[in-house]
Amino acid sequence: MLCDWDVQTFDYWVDVMDRERQDAKLPKSGLKMYDSLHYWDGPVKEKLWWAPHVKDFRVLSLLQEPLLTISKRIPCHAPEIKEAAACRAMSVNVPQYLLYLQQKARSLGAKVIKAPLPVDAGQENALAEAESQAMVNGRRRPDCFVNATGLGAAKLCGDEAMYPIRGQTVLVKGEADAIRTRIGDGYTAYCIPRPGAGMTILGGTKEIGNWSETVDPETTARILERCAYIVPELLTGEDGGFEVVSAQCGLRPARQGGPRLERESVGGRKVVHAYGHAGAGYQNSVGSARLVVELVGESLVGSSSVISAKL
Repeated sequence: MLCDWDVQTFDYWVDVMDRERQDAKLPKSGLKMYDSLHYWDGPVKEKLWWAPHVKDFRVLSLLQEPLLTISKRIPCHAPEIKEAAACRAMSVNVPQYLLYLQQKARSLGAKVIKAPLPVDAGQENALAEAESQAMVNGRRRPDCFVNATGLGAAKLCGDEAMYPIRGQTVLVKGEADAIRTRIGDGYTAYCIPRPGAGMTILGGTKEIGNWSETVDPETTARILERCAYIVPELLTGEDGGFEVVSAQCGLRPARQGGPRLERESVGGRKVVHAYGHAGAGYQNSVGSARLVVELVGESLVGSSSVISAKL
């Protein structure tokens, strides 16, 4: 299911970029296709199920560029690259993409309401408050709610399967020439250019069960060190290193057993749950959203409401 969501999202994003190229007047989504380079410190252990679905997948020779140059830059104490592959894949300028989605939703009639909801008294009480907020200024009663509360679902729904995966990244000046990922023993180093922003995200960490949202300076130093020799074009600082804009960390909303996408009736209100996507929220997004639309449609069968949405 998750792989299928990824493929649906990839194909949809390719279509969005094609339409933007054909019509310069369309709003810009913040999506861009890059070369994507993958390096492994040892034999490839994971199944590269995505290889047939991306553009131009190919295995790279260690005796040709860009591996020759990168291998020369690897410190003597660091492991050597043993395997490599490349493809064409897209990157997302997340702030721009979120604004693009919000504007698209507004153009279709969506209303954005920002309001705190009580969670201590349970899901039914929170839904009642959300319903009241939605009906302000004479708007009609909601026919169905979509619960996309991420880690908040642990408390709101009493879902004990929820847990955090802490991720720390570093934002640096300059837009990398390519997406790069290096997979080693117990770590993953990556760079993701932020299209059109003149900046790149370097990462990263996956710390299961860690609730800390405080940036760790030692982790920042490790990220910069591991990325230095795979993104040489961004070493533009006066000291020969990266020009750091910021360091940040966040908690990915993971769930034992995978994301929860299902219908439920809570206090007579129709709810579709959609949370627990861990670190795959963007790459899963279109496939997951299409299933949410189906579930909302099923919830409204027999009511006077009609749902029509196309992604």
